[in-house]
Amino acid sequence: MIDVPDVTTKKGRDAIGSLAMKVSKSKTLIEKCGKELVAEQKAQIKLIDDDRIAIVKKFDQLRDEILAPRDAWEKAEEDRVAKHTGAIRAIRSLYDENTANQEAHVIKGYIFDLEKLEVDSSFEEFEQEAKIAKFETLEKLRTALASREKYEAEQAELERLRKEQLEREQRERDERIAKEAADKARIEAEA
Repeated sequence: MIDVPDVTTKKGRDAIGSLAMKVSKSKTLIEKCGKELVAEQKAQIKLIDDDRIAIVKKFDQLRDEILAPRDAWEKAEEDRVAKHTGAIRAIRSLYDENTANQEAHVIKGYIFDLEKLEVDSSFEEFEQEAKIAKFETLEKLRTALASREKYEAEQAELERLRKEQLEREQRERDERIAKEAADKARIEAEA
């Protein structure tokens, strides 16, 4: 236990002040030493952390270099598959719900283009799928063409009948007018 000096005497008060000064100096010294130790530790940690970050970056670069051939192959494979599936989609897109509304010559153009399309081993493993797409699309186009040609023939026949009707009506009007004029002329002549 610490002897507490007597505060009622000058000597006691001076002793208390001196003791407090010693405690403050000790605290300052410990604080200074602690800060120096912490600064040294922080510097060491920073060096270790900088080395760790540099090594991690090098390993990431190495990993990326190792993966590059595989990634390039996967991208090329993805592009190759996309090219074939895109070609098959293009074949199938020649026939849709609007194709039947196209004029016959347009549908014939689709058929001509599709018949010219060579489906061979260049389609690789998609060759069979491309052949099926071509066959099915040609069937749909030919059905649409037959339907459209029938429709256009019916429309042409209706137009021909309308023209005949108009010509007949015009002849009848002309005959009626001529007859009325003749009747009027005869009545006037008789009068």
